[in-house]
Amino acid sequence: MVAPSWYNRKFPGTVSRVLTGDGGAAVAFGDPQEGVRLWEARRMLEQVCETSLQVQRAHGRATNRWKRGYTLVAIHTLFCINNFRRYRALDQNARVCTLICNWVYPQIITEDDYICEACWELAMAAVNQNLQQDISVSDEQAGQSQRGHINVCLLCGCSIVRRQSDKILRDNPTDLQQNMINIIQMKLQPRQVTPTDRVCHACWLRTKREALRSNLVDENRIPEEILQMEIMPQDNEPHENPQEELARPNIIESITLTDYRRAANTGNHCVFTDCSNTDTLHTVSDQLRAIILSNHKYYLPKLARVCGDHLDRNSWDSLFESSNSINTFNVDQVQHIFSFVNAFNPTLDFDNVEEMDERIFIYWVGFSKEKYNMLLAEVPRISEIKGGRLGLVSLLIKMRSGDSDERIATLVQKPRRTLETLMDRVREVLVQDFVPRYLGITHLSREQLNNHTLAIPNGLYGHENNVIVICDGTYIYINKSSNYMFQKDTYSLHKYRNLLKPFLIVASDGYIIDCFGPYKATTSDAEIMSSLFQTETSPLRLYFRENDVFILDRGFRDCISLLEECGYRTYMPDSLLEGEHQLTTAQANRSRCVTICRWVVEVVNGYFKRDFKILRQEYFHRSLPHMMKNFRIAAALLNKFVTRLRNNDLRGSEETTLIRGRIKSRHISRKQYFVYILVENNNNSSL
Repeated sequence: MVAPSWYNRKFPGTVSRVLTGDGGAAVAFGDPQEGVRLWEARRMLEQVCETSLQVQRAHGRATNRWKRGYTLVAIHTLFCINNFRRYRALDQNARVCTLICNWVYPQIITEDDYICEACWELAMAAVNQNLQQDISVSDEQAGQSQRGHINVCLLCGCSIVRRQSDKILRDNPTDLQQNMINIIQMKLQPRQVTPTDRVCHACWLRTKREALRSNLVDENRIPEEILQMEIMPQDNEPHENPQEELARPNIIESITLTDYRRAANTGNHCVFTDCSNTDTLHTVSDQLRAIILSNHKYYLPKLARVCGDHLDRNSWDSLFESSNSINTFNVDQVQHIFSFVNAFNPTLDFDNVEEMDERIFIYWVGFSKEKYNMLLAEVPRISEIKGGRLGLVSLLIKMRSGDSDERIATLVQKPRRTLETLMDRVREVLVQDFVPRYLGITHLSREQLNNHTLAIPNGLYGHENNVIVICDGTYIYINKSSNYMFQKDTYSLHKYRNLLKPFLIVASDGYIIDCFGPYKATTSDAEIMSSLFQTETSPLRLYFRENDVFILDRGFRDCISLLEECGYRTYMPDSLLEGEHQLTTAQANRSRCVTICRWVVEVVNGYFKRDFKILRQEYFHRSLPHMMKNFRIAAALLNKFVTRLRNNDLRGSEETTLIRGRIKSRHISRKQYFVYILVENNNNSSL
């Protein structure tokens, strides 16, 4: 075997190392040929000494891991020397290389190895000190490895003079600290950790996390003794009291479930993501916990809190996919689940509403028991129907949750056909007795409608006793139909889905004046508006008078001429004409005035989808004949129980001429802006 070229080049007539049979080393001096023979002897002994080879390979893998990260590491101290002054190990004189070889034994120095400046100075000092001494004494001192760096991290090599650091070896270490010491020792093999070694606090915390993860894996792993149990032969001599020793597995502190999630066990904030409402946080009853766990596979811990706004909404299904949901459960949480699930009754007794929990009633019906009693008082005919109260509750549950009749029948313990008959009768009573009181142009006068006008629309477009209304259409998505003509009429090329369009006329504070429809998906807002005002005897033409204000969007541009012929004043955002690339200042300001008044109708559309899930999901074909009745009932309920928009967000009064309004941008971020409007005494705006 031929020695490497660098060996003869760097060690001419100097020291070479030969491994002994016990894994040690012998040092000899001689000429280059002697060095070659010693090199061959070393290679032969390496094949015999398997222990030494394993140590070298392990250290080589550790060094390669450092090199793959493009980090220069001192071969002696294993410190990161990217920012230190360094020297190539094989570029030094023979005695220095010999000393370094003794320091890093059993590692082999290559041309890619470096040594830091501090250790290089130590090596030079040791060589100069031992030049006049005996060779054996020099070799004995050279074999004692030293380090030139003291105030540096043992793992990352950064200076710890001005950083927080931790001592590695400690007196009476805990189990966790001992695991951390073992991890650090594995990273530094074959080097041993000394009592003076320290690591920076960042590496200490990183090692602590690794130790905690390893402990968690060890706890979850089934002991090998259980997996490799062997049947021991029975003794020939009988025992008087035979006892069987059973191997007990370790107790698992936490489990991970893929089909169930939970909220954080804290009462500092609402369980819903990005909810900043901390004023009205409520505890959750065990019955509500059981319902949410059963229906949405989401567990609310003992300390979990829900704000009043989210408690009234039916948006529990969004919790499972939220970013703050957790899929790990500890022992206490599992025991808590069993405590309230065992006492949970999946059926509800709506015949005894007063005995039901208030939160459970709001969860299913959407209203408090007080509002429910008010609704019964408004429509006494429901109480006269046999099972009318149950039919009303079932109809409200269906509108709020969007569940099928079969599931609601199971919930209230009634046959499906009987329950459907009750809901149909209650629906007709509500349409005849309740809806006309709170919906339609005949249920309020023009003077009452003027009371629903806010300050900004009145300041911008108000004139004497004219009314201000906002018009827009909304969507209700439906399933595909096998009927070709129905499928063709209900498919929207704008939304690429099947839908029907109700049409809304609302006041500037969100009060719903009337709703119409449903219309085909291919019908535009302008066509709907034209059909409502086409004839002079139409109810809307008789209700609205000259100079009444209609705030519209650009989808109504084809019916503007018809409304102006009727004497109405229309306001719509300006559009770019052919060849134009930007609105003028006056056009942009007029568009902003329309936008800060028209956003109310979008809020009302959101109320429908928020409070009535049946209107935001795909509607069942079997229930389509009742769709518009349910929509009108929902509109009447919103007018009856939902709080109107007010002027609280304005910074001004009737005496001042400066008004500040809140507006949301059309960008995806939906950022809020405040627009200042100067209203002159002649009711014309100047921006």
